[in-house]
Amino acid sequence: MLNVLRHISLCMLSAATSQPAPVAIQPSAAPVAWELNFRFEDPQRVSVVVPGKDEPVVYWFMLYRVDNPSDQEVDFYPAFELVTNTLQVIESEVRVSPEAFRAIERRANDPLLVAPERAIGRLLRGKDRARHSVAIFRDFDPKATGFTIFVAGLSGEVRREKNPAFDASKPESETNKRYFTFRKTLAIPYKFPGSPVTRRSVIPERLADKQQWIMR
Repeated sequence: MLNVLRHISLCMLSAATSQPAPVAIQPSAAPVAWELNFRFEDPQRVSVVVPGKDEPVVYWFMLYRVDNPSDQEVDFYPAFELVTNTLQVIESEVRVSPEAFRAIERRANDPLLVAPERAIGRLLRGKDRARHSVAIFRDFDPKATGFTIFVAGLSGEVRREKNPAFDASKPESETNKRYFTFRKTLAIPYKFPGSPVTRRSVIPERLADKQQWIMR
């Protein structure tokens, strides 16, 4: 599923820019920049009573802990994106009620847990400076049988690749980029066991052997 999503991502980029998609590139075999330690719990589902809503609102959340083992302080600005195998793309913390974090905080029972907006910023060195936080997504396509969570901002590895279709006779723009920028990103794929009918009662299964770093 992950390879399919990577191919789809490139195709979507091509369609959006009306230009040929760049060839997929791979991250360096060994780290070439700072890299953070990232530990996470698999996504869980939570129903939240939101003021003004007649029915509880469903969210998905991923608890995580991040620390900086490098020899320098770094700026931690993570980006979490959930992409279903039905091509729905959901960014974390978009259209998420504050009630969602409060519900997750009660369930997690972690005194070090902070809201997503408080987890960002300068990350000092050492495990004792670890940040505990959560990525929260609104509910997604009920027909989806799997999804991948992409986590960027965990590495300083960035690549700029020339756009072979760049037209120098025209000004640079979103549809005429001179370069494409790729960041080293952790891809964590999941599938739902059983049928779509039982999705509300099953726990997504992580495909650990498919988890990998990609450039995205």
